[in-house]
Amino acid sequence: MKKNFWAFTHYMREVAWSDWRGRLVLFTVLIASVITLIIWWCFADASNVSTFFGAAFASWVSGFILFIITGFVIALVTLLRPEREIFEARARNLLQRQTGPHINYIISKLHDLFEPYLEEMTRDIAIIDYDTASKMFLLTQDSVLNYRSYLPDIPVIFDSQVGYVNGNKSPDGKKKASFTFLKVDGKTVGSSEEFEDSIIREFQIAVHPLSTVKVRYRLTYWVRAEAEPNRQRVKRFTRKLVVTVHNHLSVETVAAYHPNDADLKWSIPAGESAQVVNMNELTPSKDDDTFAFDFRLSLA
Repeated sequence: MKKNFWAFTHYMREVAWSDWRGRLVLFTVLIASVITLIIWWCFADASNVSTFFGAAFASWVSGFILFIITGFVIALVTLLRPEREIFEARARNLLQRQTGPHINYIISKLHDLFEPYLEEMTRDIAIIDYDTASKMFLLTQDSVLNYRSYLPDIPVIFDSQVGYVNGNKSPDGKKKASFTFLKVDGKTVGSSEEFEDSIIREFQIAVHPLSTVKVRYRLTYWVRAEAEPNRQRVKRFTRKLVVTVHNHLSVETVAAYHPNDADLKWSIPAGESAQVVNMNELTPSKDDDTFAFDFRLSLA
């Protein structure tokens, strides 16, 4: 019953209301209903079928009711658009309306294929310390990921993870690397945790129709100046990716550069920032050796 009610409300919203022709039919019925009520309320003979006016009004009402019943059905059939049907109906259309347990199975698998995409990913990297002995920077990384579903009419639930791998142990006597927090749609997942060189935090996310879900997390870790890459694999289609480096050192100027492109180089004085990555419409990485970006940090 709940499923049938959802299907009915979906068709009313997508067919009867989203199309201007559907709205025209609804407004016409509404205006005719108001006129009918006004006549019935203001004219006493309207309910007296023994008079000509009363008989004519009774005929009008019966014809109007017949119009609502038949017109509603005709409007739904006429205005129906396959691309606005619910997901299950669209999937069955793709399979030419075949039936059977095997069809039900593959339709459920089709739903699982439509994982969300990243509408935008922003990453702010703050350089907060430099250890001269080890020639390493201490970075704080704040990442914000906005997920959106490909399907505009049903929620999508999936498992994901964030973290940091192949890192460096902290210099002697210095602050350890840590996973500070993870928030999924405003709710905290897990707690703050220190790590040596790698950490992974898994979570589940539900993206509802016509909305986005924000995932935000913070990492603190050490990277070697000049030699160590700062890079990111693309796990799902990403519409926009932006990385900004902030120099929070006291006096030192930091250089950020892409080793494979001499033209992409920035000098970032203390207290200043630079946007080092700005990319659009990224497809998932083909293998573990393919990265969306790769830049280095060094003292200028």
